[in-house]
Amino acid sequence: MLSVPHLVIIFLVALIVLGPEKLPQIARSLGKAMADFRRITGDFRVQIEDEMREMERQTRIKEMNAESVRTAESANQLLGAAPAEESQHDPAPAVTSEKPADGESQPV
Repeated sequence: MLSVPHLVIIFLVALIVLGPEKLPQIARSLGKAMADFRRITGDFRVQIEDEMREMERQTRIKEMNAESVRTAESANQLLGAAPAEESQHDPAPAVTSEKPADGESQPV
């Protein structure tokens, strides 16, 4: 940041170059531009922080899901149960009652 003597020198040079009539107008425009810049950068910063929080939340959810899968696998191993993947490969045969194509019933 600039010190007070530096700011005084900059003000005096601007006063000499721009003149006393134009200096307040330029100062107003510069102030508006700085306010717009701060607003835009603040909005951008908030948006980036929101995205970072969302990414962290997604990472925590993935970690929690992985941990629950590991816990379930450990519990299955301790209990001696078959893993869930193996039980899905041998499904129990489904019982269906099919009617004959000719419409006649057959004794069961």
